[in-house]
Amino acid sequence: MKSLGYISLVFLFAFSLLTGCETTRKLTSSISGTSGTDELLTQVPSEDQKEVHEAAFNLQVVEEKVKLAEMKAELASLQKKYADYQEDMADKDKDSAEVKLDLAKLETVDKANLGEKEDNINKIADFKSKILKIEADKIKLEAKRDTTEQKINGLTIQIEEQETKIMNLEAAGVPGPGDVAKKDQGPEEEKPSETKIEEPVPQP
Repeated sequence: MKSLGYISLVFLFAFSLLTGCETTRKLTSSISGTSGTDELLTQVPSEDQKEVHEAAFNLQVVEEKVKLAEMKAELASLQKKYADYQEDMADKDKDSAEVKLDLAKLETVDKANLGEKEDNINKIADFKSKILKIEADKIKLEAKRDTTEQKINGLTIQIEEQETKIMNLEAAGVPGPGDVAKKDQGPEEEKPSETKIEEPVPQP
């Protein structure tokens, strides 16, 4: 009997927990206002949904502006990369010019038969190798810079199109109830035009 009573007690406790959880879920759903709202809204006449249409329109505009802001942020990042590549290339040009100056000095000394001949030859080879390495690095930087420039040009066009889209959207304003209804129903089917058949006029 004690075992049966204990089992019953456990069952009742578990049932109360389940009931409490379900009640909590319903209360949370009711407070949030998301339970069946869209389904109930379909029962409201379209002409009485002005505030809903305005809120939905404002959300649409804001979402488009967020896209625009993201595009501009990406453009700024690309422009920063482009400027960095330009700066790196300028540094490479400076390095190359400095090495070429050292090379010109050494070649001039060597042609005058000054200094150790073998040492001059090895140093001249080192300078020429450095110049080739710098030029190779510069070519890679040029490729990255040009690729970034292409991305900037493409994104700039997209930003202009997005700005035009937002401008047209704001100029059009909130669609009226009739426009919303037409949008939901889809385009009307064109009815074939009725042609009036004229009866032949009897000849005298």
